[in-house]
Amino acid sequence: MIAPSKFAKIFLLVFACLHLVFAGIFAYKTPYRMPGMLIGQGGKPSPASDIGAPDERQHANYIRFLLKQHTLPVLVPGSPNVGEEYESHQPPLYYALSAIPAAISGQTDVETPAFGQGVRDFNCLIGAFGIVGVFFAVFWATKREDIALVGTAFAALLPMNCALSGTISNDPLLIAMISWSFAFCAKALGAEEDKDVAKPFLLAAVFAGLACLTKSTGLVSIAGLAFTGLYLRSCLPVAKIAGLGFVAILIASPIWIRNQLLYGDPLAQKVFKLTFTTSTKKEVITGIIDMSGAAGSTEAQYWINWVGYWTARSYIGAFGYVDIWLNASGKAITSDRHPDPNWLYKAILALIAVAKLAFWIDVRNRYKDISKAIWVGLVISILTLLLFVGFNMTYFQAQGRYLLPCLAPTAAILGIGWMLLFRSKLMPALILVSLVFGGTTVYALSNLSEEFISRTATN
Repeated sequence: MIAPSKFAKIFLLVFACLHLVFAGIFAYKTPYRMPGMLIGQGGKPSPASDIGAPDERQHANYIRFLLKQHTLPVLVPGSPNVGEEYESHQPPLYYALSAIPAAISGQTDVETPAFGQGVRDFNCLIGAFGIVGVFFAVFWATKREDIALVGTAFAALLPMNCALSGTISNDPLLIAMISWSFAFCAKALGAEEDKDVAKPFLLAAVFAGLACLTKSTGLVSIAGLAFTGLYLRSCLPVAKIAGLGFVAILIASPIWIRNQLLYGDPLAQKVFKLTFTTSTKKEVITGIIDMSGAAGSTEAQYWINWVGYWTARSYIGAFGYVDIWLNASGKAITSDRHPDPNWLYKAILALIAVAKLAFWIDVRNRYKDISKAIWVGLVISILTLLLFVGFNMTYFQAQGRYLLPCLAPTAAILGIGWMLLFRSKLMPALILVSLVFGGTTVYALSNLSEEFISRTATN
């Protein structure tokens, strides 16, 4: 298989470093375990024990438990501290890795800013590792470094992805593991000789297993692996494909067995639902819709105007506890006199939509020529979307970050679409994507401190 050129490697390094820098600035500017008021979610201002990043307190508490108890926590419904512990059902890989630099540096007091900054900095490195995975996933899937560079520019500079890498969260590691698993699936599918298939398929299985050790959403990698295996039947014996793929199950099985014994559920989702009681339920939002007297079906209003609209914007970027927005007021719902307070979101979403439309038109015209790896990526993307929809059928969790596990397949689709629109001219496409997403990240960072100050000043 062809290797990326020196030119592509230099740009990859640039984008990985830019992601690292932007994530680091988000990590520096975002308050750590600081109480305040949430004022930008559309309702009345409400007090919050933390205004920094969603679930960050609970992720940090998991790391603290590992450092102090040297064993995995157990999630107990009804516990007095369940609001601080509801991430305790999560698989342990991210927390175990994050505990290492904390222990080495001696910063083990979870309440101190030094602890938070150290773990956040470590996550910035994980985010950059994920960006490299995105590049190779797109490059091996398309065998074109121009598409890979444009797709990588999108992934590296997307404001929400930068912000996520700058928090204490298992999501950046999940994104990295899924991206690398997809990358090696693509490499196996693109191998020119049968003898070059087994090793990348095995690596894809290893990363899929590690994804499952990071978060239950890692299961989408198992599906991508299985779909890849179906394509590889002409290259490898079915028994060998099954054996190599089973490595993923072996890696993930210890935590699944533990969860089954503890919670009666290998993914521990039942016990999570019993403890995740503070999140807004779907019926609360549909009740608000009914009371507003909005025209049309309540169900349609919920999925289009609430889940759809909030998710689309927060996919680009909504910071803090989905509380700081890229519009004229920094609020989700605004009555500003600005002609269109959300014009920036709409412009960027239009750029993404046009690229996806170009991709699908190309698929329709050249169905048989589309890379098998792209179909694997679509499977990963569809399953990620279905998991997100399923979550929002119970809770109102319209956060675009839940769609980032399929960042690498999305980067491939958008890279193809933008290169089609620019007639395979790399530099104009690369400049546009870099300026739009990089510029938006700079804009978000320029307003972040002021927005957080306004949320602590009202405390």
